[in-house]
Amino acid sequence: MTQQTRGPRIHERWAHLRFSVIGQLLAAPPAKGELKAAIEGLAGRTWQHPTTGEPVRFGFSTIEHWYYRACKERTDPVGVLRRKLRANAGRQHAISDAVRQAVLAQYSAHKSWSVKLHHDNLVALAETKPELKPVPSYPTPRGMDPTRCKVVNPLGPRAPC
Repeated sequence: MTQQTRGPRIHERWAHLRFSVIGQLLAAPPAKGELKAAIEGLAGRTWQHPTTGEPVRFGFSTIEHWYYRACKERTDPVGVLRRKLRANAGRQHAISDAVRQAVLAQYSAHKSWSVKLHHDNLVALAETKPELKPVPSYPTPRGMDPTRCKVVNPLGPRAPC
């Protein structure tokens, strides 16, 4: 199935909804002193939710935030209204590379160990290797899958694909 037959992605639909809310303010900016009244009028309106189609309303401060973000953007006002991904998305900052490598080495040598035993051995290893300090608390490496360095499903192993 192609993108055209499915329609735009959800983040695109939200960006277009946000733009449709503030678009008239951008196309015909209100006179000096009338912006507050114009935004209050938009906040009083009901809009169609981009995924469910249900009626939805947005607050004054939300519309004001969208408006000023879009005003600052010269080339792509819809682009700034898309969802912004976090700069650290997909990374674990609580675990340094040295600790990650130590966990991977432990896991490859002792796959049958419990997570608690891995953590206890990591603490002991950090006593001899200062580059492993500070050792993260037990819950931090507990959620790490040493084979892929991603978060593990707490309900158990994943079913084969």
